[in-house]
Amino acid sequence: MNNETENGHDKLTDGTRARLKELSRAMLRLHKTLLDAAKIDYEAKHGRISNVNLYFQLVIDDPHFAWLRKISSLIALIDEAVSIRRPATESEAGGLANEARLLMNFQDSDESFNDLFQTALRTNQDAVLGYNEVLKHLD
Repeated sequence: MNNETENGHDKLTDGTRARLKELSRAMLRLHKTLLDAAKIDYEAKHGRISNVNLYFQLVIDDPHFAWLRKISSLIALIDEAVSIRRPATESEAGGLANEARLLMNFQDSDESFNDLFQTALRTNQDAVLGYNEVLKHLD
């Protein structure tokens, strides 16, 4: 059975792993939609981003894109949790799903993130579709 306890921890089940992978994929699609919109907004204010390396640097370092890092960081944690190299426990997986739930329900402690996320959803129909897809994986 795949839900045995190992070293005092509850082993990640195949079902939980599959659900987390689907959640990660949905969050990744939402993140890309939000990132594309943030890029358009950035370019409207600062001019065209001349190349992919500059764009990558801006996404990592520029305050304009900072709020999106919460989502990308959580995606990375979920992907690590489902990896074969260092699989999470059921408890850790539950914690990640709960963190995603808080983030997607605007209950993050960072009010700036919540405000920017809500604004993005009010102004971008594709983001709303992606957001609804993520919520399906959190039920």
